[in-house]
Amino acid sequence: MERCPFEAGIHEVDALHEELRTSEGGVHQAQLPDGSPVWVVAGYDAVARLLADPRMSAAKAASTTGFRGQNLPPALDANLLNIDGEQHRRVRRLAAEAFAPRNHAKQEAVVAAAVAGLVDALPSHGEIDLMTGLCEPLPPQVIGTLLGLPGDKLAEFRAAAAPMFAVDTSTHGQALAGSLATMLLLVAGVIADKRQHPGDDLLSSWIAARDGADRLSEEELISLAFVMIVGGFENVTSLTALVIDELIRHHEPRARRLLGDKSGFASLIRDLIGQVGPVNYALRRFPLTDIEVGGVLIPRGHTVVLSLRSARLDPASRGPLVFGHGRHFCIGAALAEMQTVYAARAVLEKFEHLHPIKQRHSYRLRPSWLTYALAELTVAAG
Repeated sequence: MERCPFEAGIHEVDALHEELRTSEGGVHQAQLPDGSPVWVVAGYDAVARLLADPRMSAAKAASTTGFRGQNLPPALDANLLNIDGEQHRRVRRLAAEAFAPRNHAKQEAVVAAAVAGLVDALPSHGEIDLMTGLCEPLPPQVIGTLLGLPGDKLAEFRAAAAPMFAVDTSTHGQALAGSLATMLLLVAGVIADKRQHPGDDLLSSWIAARDGADRLSEEELISLAFVMIVGGFENVTSLTALVIDELIRHHEPRARRLLGDKSGFASLIRDLIGQVGPVNYALRRFPLTDIEVGGVLIPRGHTVVLSLRSARLDPASRGPLVFGHGRHFCIGAALAEMQTVYAARAVLEKFEHLHPIKQRHSYRLRPSWLTYALAELTVAAG
């Protein structure tokens, strides 16, 4: 393949990932933007199989090529995305209780209130900036409320999270290090406060979580909050923006007919999430043994990146992998979907007529190769 698999901020991502899928058997050797060697695997069958394969570890300790990634401090690095085996099972077991179905009603109330407040504040006609008015502030408000973050510090949390989605963190080392240090101080400070003054929030519930004598360590608490903030802010902003844009462009009449059918409307949005999910690649994995993919032998410990976008585009696809697959399936998937459903519904209910003012390929994009993420979303109402 001649093109770089990690071109950032381009609208032609579908074409790029189709080329990954259809050339060289879907298995490619390349370099990450920081120069690290990597194998890129494309196609639904291979991607789904490797996501669920216990021989594919998410732990950087399994790397045999010195992979360092963003070189996170230990308290941030030990998050669910970077650990595996028994440690991953116990942390996920303790953390997942907060996302059990019995807690969905509380989360739904938080999402509904956040969406209502933001949409009410939008202008009633003319050009409506849905990115800065809704898609960007919604996830920090929801995640911040659920975690129990101080409202006056949400902007600081968001600013600290943003550099982690830079196109090439290797060229932004100082800025990234500063953001990580800020994030660590912010999260540690909130946890310390919750120990003294527990509330009805996720951080307090994680501090209190027990499985027999087992409990979450300080580093595990910090890393859980970190992954919720980083994944829950930017990825949900991107998801919500793309779904609303797709809805207005191609599905608005049907969506309006379904506004009186709560489950039908949610099903439509779920389908759109599967069609336009913004994440291009799953987090890197490291084989624990030599592994064969498409007739190619990938050595133990080499870095492997899986193309989720190619899996979605594959005619052999048997279902969306937007939130991953297997033991690392996104713990906050239901919450992300809930925010997208509520945001899309509220926009349609407020505005009787909506029209795109640009072709999608004219929108500015965020400079990321991990995601296809709009940097703007303005529509005309009336």
